[in-house]
Amino acid sequence: MSAEHESPVKVEFKGNVVVVTMDNPKTKNALSPEMIRDLGDRLEALMGDWNCRAIVLTGANGAFCSGGDVSRMQRDRQVLDTRVYIGGAHRIIRAVVNGAKPVIAAVEGAAFGAGMSLVAGCDFVVASQRSKFCAAFAKVGLAPDLGLYWTLPQRVGLGRAKRLIMLAPTLQAAEAETIGLVDEVAADGEALARALVVAEQFAAAAPLSIAVTKAVYADGVLTLDDAFRAERDHHPMLVRSADHLGAIDAFREKRLPEFNGK
Repeated sequence: MSAEHESPVKVEFKGNVVVVTMDNPKTKNALSPEMIRDLGDRLEALMGDWNCRAIVLTGANGAFCSGGDVSRMQRDRQVLDTRVYIGGAHRIIRAVVNGAKPVIAAVEGAAFGAGMSLVAGCDFVVASQRSKFCAAFAKVGLAPDLGLYWTLPQRVGLGRAKRLIMLAPTLQAAEAETIGLVDEVAADGEALARALVVAEQFAAAAPLSIAVTKAVYADGVLTLDDAFRAERDHHPMLVRSADHLGAIDAFREKRLPEFNGK
């Protein structure tokens, strides 16, 4: 059996939308070392593949991701080993947050620990009614990983992020939507279908505009001057892009523009 078939990460193209599925049913799609490696590899590759215009990240078998693979954690882990593990996991979030393509999470079941970190880093989150979220790190004497210190306040605000991290309550989908962790709640079993609809909307949008927007927010916009600097850096390139010039023609001809990322 090939390494591709053995991978716990599955990739399926649906036109220019790509579904990336974490598939390790024994652990409810926990982030094992193999899952981290393959998820990082596939997301990085898709960010550079212009046949891909949007990514849907989901989990198989009725679960999103249960977090780190506790069954693989050893009592004698060394500090340097953990640093290597964390560095590999950072590749995933760098791709999701910094990458040029929009990433839509489709959540069924549990998104706990690092699974919630994955959710918080995505550009849009669709969750089923029975999905659950928990920054469960404190429950096992740990602190967040996969960028949650940064991504969670972006979605829910600093005060609420502190509470979710330090007390680790479990959130139902409705509450997660109310506070901004989730963007849309779908019927049970329908999160992926709805996420695909949303992904098609992102895929039809201007790719360069999306890439620039993601890059600017990943770099940080803390002041008005930060915003002005981003405009100066990116706007001149976009003005000369074929997508922008084509959109002007489409406006004059009273038709919808078609964007090709050029």
